[in-house]
Amino acid sequence: MNGAETLELLLRGLAVGAQVAFGLALARSARDVALRFATILFILSNLAFVLNGDAPVRQLLGPFTHVLWLVQIGGGGAFWLFAAVLFEDRRLSPAALAPFAGLILIGLIAQFSPAGISAPLWTLHNLVGLALAAHAMLLIVRSGRVDLIEERRRLRVPFLGIVSGYAVLISLVQIGMIAGINSRWYGLVDAGLQAALGLLGATVLLEARAVLFGVAVPAADLPAHSPDADAPWLQRLAQVIERDALWRHEALTIGELAAAVGLPEHRLRRLINDRLGHRNFPSFINGMRIDAAKAMLVAPDSAGRTIAAIAFDLGFGSLGPFNRAFRDATGLTPTEYRRTKSAQSSPIPENSG
Repeated sequence: MNGAETLELLLRGLAVGAQVAFGLALARSARDVALRFATILFILSNLAFVLNGDAPVRQLLGPFTHVLWLVQIGGGGAFWLFAAVLFEDRRLSPAALAPFAGLILIGLIAQFSPAGISAPLWTLHNLVGLALAAHAMLLIVRSGRVDLIEERRRLRVPFLGIVSGYAVLISLVQIGMIAGINSRWYGLVDAGLQAALGLLGATVLLEARAVLFGVAVPAADLPAHSPDADAPWLQRLAQVIERDALWRHEALTIGELAAAVGLPEHRLRRLINDRLGHRNFPSFINGMRIDAAKAMLVAPDSAGRTIAAIAFDLGFGSLGPFNRAFRDATGLTPTEYRRTKSAQSSPIPENSG
C-alpha cells in the first residue's frame, strides 16, 4: 500500500468515525422513534457511500457490500426522510418511506436490466435523487417560517450549506463514475471531502443537539423563565385566541398572532414551545382546530354537514390537510371518527322476552 492509498484509507476511517459519532449522539438524544429511525437510516446511507468507495474496504467486507450497496442507492430517500422528520416533525408512514424504497427498487431494476434499459433507469434514479434533495432543501426553508424552536431555525443556514456540499460531492462522484474516471486522485479527493463534510456536520449539529429535539434553552429576555413570568402571557394568548377565534383564519401566521397578543414574535415562539409543548406553529393551531372538529363531528346540529364543510369552517384550505391532521391526532379519519362516536352514542335496544 503506497502513501496515497494509506492517506485515503485514513481519511475514509476519519469520515466513518465522524459519521458514527454524529449518528449515535443524535439517535440517543432523539425523543421519538421517527427521528431515531430517520437518523440511523441517514447515517447508514452515508457510511455505505464512504465504505463502498474504496476497493480494499469492499474486499474486506465481502458479501456485506451488497447490503451497503442497497442502502447507498436509497440514500437520496434517506436524506429526504431525515430532513422531513428533523425539520418538519413529520411522522413515519408508508408515504414517508416511499422515496427510500422507490430509489432502491429503481436501482435494483437498473442493475439487472440489459444495457439499453439500464442506462436510462440509472439516469432516472439520479434525477429522482436530485429532485428529492431539492425538495428536502425546500422543506427545510419552508418549515423555518413556522418553526417554534428559535435555535433550530438558525441552524438551517449551516445545515443547508453542509447539504449542498454533500449534494455536490455525490453529483461529482456519479458523473465521474459515468465518465469512467478512475484516476488515483479521484478516491483520495472523495475520501478527503467525505471526512471534511462529516466532521463539519458533526460539529454543527452536535453543538445544537439539544434544541433539535425540542429541549428549551432559557431566553435572556424571559428572566428566570419561571411559570409566574409566563402566566400573564399565557392567559393573554388564551384570551386572544378564544375571543377572536384566530385559529379559524386559514392564513394565520405566527407574526399576526404575536401582534394580537402584544409579544415579540421570537418570545411568542418560545412561549408556545416551552410552556405548551409545540415544536411548530401548525401543530399548535391544528390542535385547536381538531378539538373543535371532534365536537362538531358528533354534534346533533352538525349531523348533516359534510366533512369538507367542517374542514373549511375550521380554517383548513382543503380536505386533504384536514384529513391528515385529524388522523395524526386521533388515529382515525374524520369519517371514521364520526361513525364510531355515532355508534357509541346510539341507544342499545333492550333484549325482549
